[in-house]
Amino acid sequence: MNETNKSKTWQRVADGIWRRENSGTLFERPKIANRWTFRSLNTKSIKQAKDELARRVTKRLTGSEPTAVVKPAVVTTGQVIRCYEHDGYSDRHREKRTGRTLTKEKKNCETLLKFWQHIPVDAVTLAACDRYHEWRKKNIMKGYSGNRTVDMELTTLSNAFLWSCRKELVRSNPMSVYRPRYCSDKNIRHCREFMPNDADELHRIAELMFASLRSDTLGWQLLIEAATGLRTVEALKLRTDAKPYQPGWITPDGKSLYVWRAKNQQAVNPFVLIHEGLAAILKAHRQWKDERFPGSPWFFPSYKNPENCLDICALGQALRQRREILGRKITSHGLRAFYVTNRRSHGIPDVQIAWEIGHTSGGQTLAAVYGGAPPHWLAGDGPKMAWLPTGQPAWEKRWPQDGGKINLPTETELKSALPVVPLLLASPAALPHPVQNTVAAGACPHPTPTPCNEFCPV
Repeated sequence: MNETNKSKTWQRVADGIWRRENSGTLFERPKIANRWTFRSLNTKSIKQAKDELARRVTKRLTGSEPTAVVKPAVVTTGQVIRCYEHDGYSDRHREKRTGRTLTKEKKNCETLLKFWQHIPVDAVTLAACDRYHEWRKKNIMKGYSGNRTVDMELTTLSNAFLWSCRKELVRSNPMSVYRPRYCSDKNIRHCREFMPNDADELHRIAELMFASLRSDTLGWQLLIEAATGLRTVEALKLRTDAKPYQPGWITPDGKSLYVWRAKNQQAVNPFVLIHEGLAAILKAHRQWKDERFPGSPWFFPSYKNPENCLDICALGQALRQRREILGRKITSHGLRAFYVTNRRSHGIPDVQIAWEIGHTSGGQTLAAVYGGAPPHWLAGDGPKMAWLPTGQPAWEKRWPQDGGKINLPTETELKSALPVVPLLLASPAALPHPVQNTVAAGACPHPTPTPCNEFCPV
């Protein structure tokens, strides 16, 4: 900007006070980081502006101005990360992070400081990120590439730079230009590969869980997650003493289960349709819980302390421990994929399934996370997967539904080998070439209480 244009924009009206012509707002002109700049005094009154300027000058002289950030001659990346840590890992809305996100950011910052501590901000380049990638891979657990871990840690570094820009510690975020992506799309495996093939396999896995007092609760969590599409963190919020519009509450007509949605998706759809499979599971679960944990308010009580729900990692760990028996990898998120695949097999469009599981993308995320859907499935010519097995459900073999007393495992059974689970060594069923539904994303109505078709009764 030349001097002529600048004089038209800014007019000096008093010592250290300038007026912006297009708004009339008064500004001061401090020198920050060896650079002259303008800062609003938040008023158009000369008298109020002088009082505010005097207050700010006094605070700067005493070093007590809360918004003042002293920029050193050479800013290092370590100082950027520590500024982010000091201010509580604030997000883009300037709010403190909480829960698992906060824990992850803390852990990532600890790792980042080991490499970036003394590297100047001006030296943060693509080559520097490549050197970090090579350094970090040497410390990754054996059997993992570490590419996804590095991508997540560099995302945290970008968050730190964005916050430092707001605090005027740095002028720009170099990660917005130089941040690479080391995890290639071709190496990503959809969670559909880690789901049960069908209801028969799902219930055989549940039998493994029901065989021990230490894991019988996990069997119910497994079945309910597969029948609802809930994430683990969402399922663990369910309570049997829920009041209206609390997680676990069932509507008076018995067709909808109120749930809590993670990732700020509560406003999308806080209900789950109670189909025939879920209704049978909930009925059997209530009988089991009344006998096993009558005083616990949780759907999935901890066997150690029924006053608390299960740990968030318990189901995933149990599935890993039984991987050799199962013959392949099954994950908790694979149960969510089971729900999506089951609904797709009945010809339900992705836009409606996305609404049912709480996605805000209108179906776009389903293809990226759960793979595409065969075109004839979308036309209603799918295999119509069942929610219940062809034989007895897993709970019928342990807990009869004819009013008999629940049969808890005996000490002899607990010490004996786990039951043989046939046919679990089969690889997941291969789907036809994935062609994603091209229906444009849009607002989807709440699932109606009437059946979608004759194969999907309510």
